Amino acid sequence: MFYYSHLADVGIEELTLAWNRCWQGYAYEVRYSTAQMQGWLEKCRIDLSHSTALRDSQRLLGFALLALEDQMGWIAGTCIDPEFRGRRLFRPLLENQLARAESLQLKGIKLEVLSHNHAARSYEGVGFQKKRDLYVYRYHEGIPLAWANPGRGCSLRQANLSDYFQARHEAGFHPPWQRQEGYLRRYTALRAWLNSEGTAGILMPQENHVVLDAWTMAWEQAEKLISFVLSLSQGEFVLTNQPKDWLTAYLSRQGVNPSDIQYEMIYPMHPIQSAGIE
Repeated sequence: MFYYSHLADVGIEELTLAWNRCWQGYAYEVRYSTAQMQGWLEKCRIDLSHSTALRDSQRLLGFALLALEDQMGWIAGTCIDPEFRGRRLFRPLLENQLARAESLQLKGIKLEVLSHNHAARSYEGVGFQKKRDLYVYRYHEGIPLAWANPGRGCSLRQANLSDYFQARHEAGFHPPWQRQEGYLRRYTALRAWLNSEGTAGILMPQENHVVLDAWTMAWEQAEKLISFVLSLSQGEFVLTNQPKDWLTAYLSRQGVNPSDIQYEMIYPMHPIQSAGIE
């Protein structure tokens, strides 16, 4: 027999085991230690008291994690134990999560889902609406990219975080959830760069080749931006949640396609208040 509860009374060890078990078989399996799980929950600001657990009498069979920030919610993960998939439990889990969030008076709830994930239909079925496509790039040296010469036109300067986010805001860039300022600032040891005009920028952690944020509001800056990224990352990079902009247009023209496409979706909790949600 299945029943629903919140996750506030689930210990971090049990939640970590459930996370590692439930993500098996997905396109990107993510495994955490208990310390990594705790850090991720804190970075995402997951509200366990309003997140949903699917259980039987013995263990956690699935869950939906709800993050909260600035009157908006974000579904940080919804999954079912592999042994219990195919039993039509995913949609009821979503519906229970949405009902649990009703008391919070949110403007809406956002999420990102891979375009090839069948769960996208389930999200639409309970009322989520597609807002825009987001792109995932995984570039490495084996992909021909002769036009991007590392070091060519590298006119970006290192900037402090306040200047970086102010320039991005003034440029009119509308980031998805995982690229909002509050979310990104919770990473440690960040490095930021801006061009002199304040129309292009890059944000990366201190180590590895992940580009947390890259944007440009001018076509002529796109090649310089990519070249600078390659010079920072020794010729390879990962860039996720990239909305359509001059940067993606430039990459597409040069034959560099995203390795995956995500749908950014929103569930408007209170339609009158949610007009103009970005």
